[in-house]
Amino acid sequence: MNIGLACAKLHRCGMVVLLLMLLIGSAARAQYYDEPTAPPEARRCLFVGVGSADFAPRESNTAADSARIAFSSVMPLVGFRQGSFELMIGYTRYALAGAMRTGITMQTTVGFDILLSGGPSSALLVPILIGADYTKAESAGPSRADFNLGSVGAGAGLAYRRTGGAVEFDLEAGQLVQYSFEGFGTVYGFSAATLARVHLVLPRVPLLKGIALGYRFRYQSWSMSDKTLNNRLLLHGLSVGILL
Repeated sequence: MNIGLACAKLHRCGMVVLLLMLLIGSAARAQYYDEPTAPPEARRCLFVGVGSADFAPRESNTAADSARIAFSSVMPLVGFRQGSFELMIGYTRYALAGAMRTGITMQTTVGFDILLSGGPSSALLVPILIGADYTKAESAGPSRADFNLGSVGAGAGLAYRRTGGAVEFDLEAGQLVQYSFEGFGTVYGFSAATLARVHLVLPRVPLLKGIALGYRFRYQSWSMSDKTLNNRLLLHGLSVGILL
């Protein structure tokens, strides 16, 4: 099974998870997570990392072969996280039609947690997510043929967090459903993104206030009114950060 098909299946599973999580969240008590003092997700963290970026047309893409954008490259990452807010920026260069092109992604999410079970030191949660992103990938043709889209939307997920002690742990997966657009033009459409993040926080390491190790996964696909923009992006990688 190729990676595109596997990710597409994972993407569809993410949509199902989103619906299930929304049902669970609405059935659960309207009780928000009572965060303990300075849990890892409430700490300020500046991080850098390296990811693997795989950008390719979807089957529904109607662009001519010469105009399609496809690349697999290493993407350096930098980001900031505080509480449930995270901002991450990635930049890469790739070869297309005999020349070097530029790829950029900017992604931000913020979450509001609903407690399912547990307490301050160990909790199972439903995060209600709000997300926005911007993705650019240069084509081999004129600039008007570049992939240049922004998206904004909401979703939900499932998270487990354990705090206290020398090692603190945070695992989260979720699904975003978004409205996508191209600048101030008339091109619009739909975007869906499947997210997963794992964090290990070591607050007792004698470096500032500690360090944080992370892994991030994101699979996003676009379905636009201009079908030449129907593409998908798989981005995943490791990061290391310092607590501020």
